[in-house]
Amino acid sequence: MKNKPTHYGLLLAATTLILFFAVYFYFIGFNYYIISIQVNFFVLPALYTLASILLLYKLTNYEKLSFLTCLQYSFTTMFIGGTLSFLFIALFFNYIDQDAQQLLQNQGLNKMLENLTSEYASIEHPTEEITLKYKEYVNNIQTRIIEKESFFTFKNSCIILSVLYFFYFIISVLLSIFFRTRKPNATIYSHSPAQ
Repeated sequence: MKNKPTHYGLLLAATTLILFFAVYFYFIGFNYYIISIQVNFFVLPALYTLASILLLYKLTNYEKLSFLTCLQYSFTTMFIGGTLSFLFIALFFNYIDQDAQQLLQNQGLNKMLENLTSEYASIEHPTEEITLKYKEYVNNIQTRIIEKESFFTFKNSCIILSVLYFFYFIISVLLSIFFRTRKPNATIYSHSPAQ
């Protein structure tokens, strides 16, 4: 495979979709939300960071790259992988299996409700203000469960993508700071004739 951000980005998108369908087919039951969250918060960030590290490592074997070049390569790789996979997943939930999206959303809202109730119950003497806020949050969550609002609306999708892009940018900056100082290994990729 050529060492280009587009190739690595497409590979990331394909890997993300493989993980998505693995969770979808094998865990579409009681723990679907929890397992999806664990994959999204632990597995995918590590995978995307690793792909960028691998790309920058290979590229800096050829030549020393500037900070901006490293940033561009790293961010583009994650941007392509994240955007393509997210758009496919959003389309899948909105048009192919809306029941799975509803299951995911209901489990998420019920988990929020469970955590909120547990936190409220742990307060020994809640004030009237705390009780009012608790009831307001509970009513809000219950209303969202009843209304069955789509999780992957245009507004929600924009928010999710913004958070993803911010994460990609931060990781890209950190990797670029490291790899811009890396000296290329000229002996491995030397094109000079043997002496």
